[in-house]
Amino acid sequence: MGHGRFSSKSVTISRPNYAHYTDTPQKLAPQLNRFFAALRLGVIKVEPPRPYDLAAASQAHRDLESRRTTGALELKV
Repeated sequence: MGHGRFSSKSVTISRPNYAHYTDTPQKLAPQLNRFFAALRLGVIKVEPPRPYDLAAASQAHRDLESRRTTGALELKV
């Protein structure tokens, strides 16, 4: 049985776990300070949620699935 090109060479893929760097308040605080400073300076921009009427929830789902939106969507009741 073939196991693919990665297992044939014992190659693994992993990603860093950010929780390892922020597992205590002392480790988390500097990261939060950097994040909020970047927000204040406009380095990081957060778009407001795009509103949809509840009746248009199916359209909101289609927009998400087709990647026509970025960021959060808001369903208005």
